[in-house]
Amino acid sequence: MAELNRSKSTLLWVAAGTGAAVLGAAICFQCLRAQPGTAAEEATARTSGSDNASGKARLGGSANSQTSAGSQGTTSGATPNPSTKGDPGARVSHNGQNLLISMDEVAKESVIRVGKEVLDSMINRAIIQLACRERGVEVARSEVDQEIVRIAAEFKIPVEQYLQMLQAERSISPEQYRRDVIWPMLALKKLAGAEVKVTDEEIQKAFEREYGPRVKCRMILCDNLRRAQAAWAKVKENPDDFEKYVQEYSIDPASKSLDGSVPPIPRHSGSENVEKVAFKLKTGEISAVTQIDSTLNQYVILKCEGRTDPVVKGLDDQVRAELADLLKKQKTQEQVAKVFESIKKETRVDNYYTNTSTGGTNNVAQGDGSKPSGVKSTGTKSGAASNDGGEIRQAGAKGTTNGRVKPAVATSTDDGDTLPTRPASSTKRPAGSSTK
Repeated sequence: MAELNRSKSTLLWVAAGTGAAVLGAAICFQCLRAQPGTAAEEATARTSGSDNASGKARLGGSANSQTSAGSQGTTSGATPNPSTKGDPGARVSHNGQNLLISMDEVAKESVIRVGKEVLDSMINRAIIQLACRERGVEVARSEVDQEIVRIAAEFKIPVEQYLQMLQAERSISPEQYRRDVIWPMLALKKLAGAEVKVTDEEIQKAFEREYGPRVKCRMILCDNLRRAQAAWAKVKENPDDFEKYVQEYSIDPASKSLDGSVPPIPRHSGSENVEKVAFKLKTGEISAVTQIDSTLNQYVILKCEGRTDPVVKGLDDQVRAELADLLKKQKTQEQVAKVFESIKKETRVDNYYTNTSTGGTNNVAQGDGSKPSGVKSTGTKSGAASNDGGEIRQAGAKGTTNGRVKPAVATSTDDGDTLPTRPASSTKRPAGSSTK
């Protein structure tokens, strides 16, 4: 039961935090950007406030008492650089000399540092929104709130505490979470259409994987057949020195640091070849050289150290229900990823920041009606949605428009950047191998 709970908890975090990888860059950008209208209002309040306000810093001082951080002159009493526009971000003073940093300068620096990642995330959200518009899919704010309640209930904590935890541990505000995490996931689920189903065979395999016996092993992992054969020849002659040959031949740093020890190998966990060989071994026996997968040039040698004793012996109704729920979450994640990849290929994106184009047709006009020039195209499909002259609009500060939650999009000046995307593919590892 503990194994299932850990797996379930992991999946819940995945569902709750879809797209968290790109959110980090967005949050960094958000912290450096002013909300529309906010800086101007604060600047007005500062200039109109009392000069003698105790404990408060005023940036709205005399125009001739500060200069721009971007200007070359820093002498006291110099006038600000005319090129410094926008609301003030900060003033730095020392010995009567001042440097003013404007929010425009902060914004430009932010774009240079993380602009590409933020723009990519906003583009992806815009892709989802266009697909929803085309297919008449809407996600009501009440649906978003209900999903948050459901997730918090699975963690068995109050909603407010759950949102506070996200704010404290991931720096995600409740509104960002609604707009950048939950909305895209619900939208993609609706775009996917049919509800996922789980078969008895899938439940049985999941039971064997989660609760069935596992083979305790030590492993030597090699990246080519010649190296694996050389290791196997030495192990065959001196099986008691298996740990020694792990240090000499294995390329897996995680298991190598543990003298080849890996987590017990279950059934139906990834590599059918490795599982088949492992479950044929008896305690003390060493396997032949085994290729992990026909598509990978990686080979393992296993030394069996026995088997685990299953804690749960039978598949009762409670375990069946928990496994069915676990499988539905897994299949939903896979389905959502496939749907997003599909609509991404169908949607034309001209990224003028990176000078590239992807998906859709090669003849999409710019916002002013002209054909983009100098843009490298990587897509050949037709039928892309055309630019509608800025019709894609960002939700307001509260994230609602006519009762619907809207994501931030490429034409917006608001902040926030995540969406559910397929995790980057990684090199396959043998079943049960440690990644810690």
